[in-house]
Formats: sequence, structure tokens, C-alpha cells
Amino acid sequence: MTHVDAAEVQRLIQEGRAAALAGDSFAARSAFRRATELDTESAEAWIGLSSVVPILHEKLGYLQRALVIAPEHAEARMSVAYVEKLIADGMQIAPSQRTYERHASGDSSPLLATAAPEATPTAETLFCYIHPDRETGLRCVQCTRPICGQCAKPAAVGQLCPECRKERRPTNYKVEPRDLALISVTAIVVALLISGLLSIIPGFGIFISIGAGWLGGVAIVRAVDRVTRTKRGRSVQIVTGIGIAIGVLLGGMLVISVRVLASAEVQTFLAANPGGGSQLIGIIIGAVLSNTTLLIFAVVAVIVAMRQLR
Repeated sequence: MTHVDAAEVQRLIQEGRAAALAGDSFAARSAFRRATELDTESAEAWIGLSSVVPILHEKLGYLQRALVIAPEHAEARMSVAYVEKLIADGMQIAPSQRTYERHASGDSSPLLATAAPEATPTAETLFCYIHPDRETGLRCVQCTRPICGQCAKPAAVGQLCPECRKERRPTNYKVEPRDLALISVTAIVVALLISGLLSIIPGFGIFISIGAGWLGGVAIVRAVDRVTRTKRGRSVQIVTGIGIAIGVLLGGMLVISVRVLASAEVQTFLAANPGGGSQLIGIIIGAVLSNTTLLIFAVVAVIVAMRQLR
């Protein structure tokens, strides 16, 4: 698939989600179906299509197709279990469509023959539980709390509120403060050790520095995976990147400080200028920041780590 095709598929998926939230199921189905035609291997397109079809067996088929493409997709797995339960309970049409079908068919549709009685709709005015000033007609399909269009997150079984959506995220994307603390310490220590070694060994060229950055980034990701059990996400990327930068700075400063302090000229300077320590620290930091090998290593390592921790 070309880059243009991929961009078109993503546009159609976004268009389908927007139409679904606006209540235009026909436009949503058209957009998602077109996306599946352009890219038959897009799990998100199949999940989106499953969210806007009313028949449960059809919905289940699309979800199973998505799982074939992405077996570890947590939302699709949970949605399959939910739809299978509804089918096992004798339902044939998605709950979100049942009220409309009852009013349209006078409760005579054979698809609704096994449906449990539903309460008569009321004219109650609902307000988003996150934005109390916004009137809405949407509810989270999991917790049933009212949500506005901005808070509604499309899912295979309907719209979810941000909290329920977060609960459905895969375990490795649920990051706690303890995980971030472990990640920062791990990234700093590993980056410090590698950058210290690079500072000791002179004569690195640009290509060797790039290779060292790639290997260092991979090593840091493996270390982070070990201490956090493969946590992923934006917060993990940011903390790891900051940790690498701090580790490289500290590692370079440590080696350069040892070299500088071992110099007889510096010892003489400090003896003659007791307050010259702060000036010396500035010189050391400047030396680290002007070290091309360390800068290349840090940039490449951060890029590698950010890509692998998405």
C-alpha cells in the first residue's frame, strides 16, 4: 500500500468515527466499509465497521476479522466476549439499535422477539458528567453516564467515556507513578554507564557514534522492559527520553571531571581560587555539551527508544 492509500484509510476511519458520534450510521458504515476495501489488513477499520452495524452476528464477524489481523488487540477481544454474551442471551440486534427498532416496527420485528422489556424513553435533560455545562444525548455504553461528543471515545460496542476507555487499554499501557520512577532511574543509570564508556574511549567517528546510539537505545529499552514488564505509551517515551539525556550528561560530566581534577593546573587553580569550583563546573558542562560523540549518541538513543516504546 502506498503512503497516499494509508493516509486515505486513516481519513476514512476518522470520518467514520465522527459520523458515528454524530448519529449518522449510514455515513459511518460507508466510510468504514470503504476503508476495509482499501486496506483489508486494517484492524481499526474492521473494528470501526463492527461498531456501526446493528446485527450482532455481523458485528461479531467483523470483530473476529480484526482479531485475525491483531490477535492482541485488547478492545477487540473484550468486544468479542461482550457480543458473544449478547448472542448467547438470545439477542440478535445490538442494544444501541433496539429502542429505534421498537418504535419503528411497533415491536413486531422478529429480531426483537426475544428482547427484554425496555423502559419508556423520558424527556430528561442530560449533561456531560465531565463538562456539566454541556447538554448531551450520549451515554457511555459501559457505565451509562452521560458524556458529550468531545468526551465520547468510539469503541466496537458504542461510545465510551474517557475513564472506561482507559480501563479497556491493554495492561502494558496502564502506567503508574511507580513505573515512571523505575523507568527514569533505569534510563539514567544505563545511559550514564554507556556515555561514561564513550567518554573514556577517544576517537569515535560519526558512524560509530550513530551505531553506538542505536545499540544504546535498544539496550535502554530492554532494561526498561525488564523493570516494568514492557510498559508502553507517551509517558513512558517522555520519561525515558529525559532519563537518557540526564544520564548522558552525568556520564560525560563524571569522566571529564575526573580528568580535569587530576590535572596539576586545575589543582593549582583551585588552590589559588577557593571560589572557582562553580566556574569549573560550568567549564565541565560546556565540555560535555560540545562533545560530538555524546551528542550524537544521545540523539540517536532517544529516537530509537521513543520509537520502540510507542
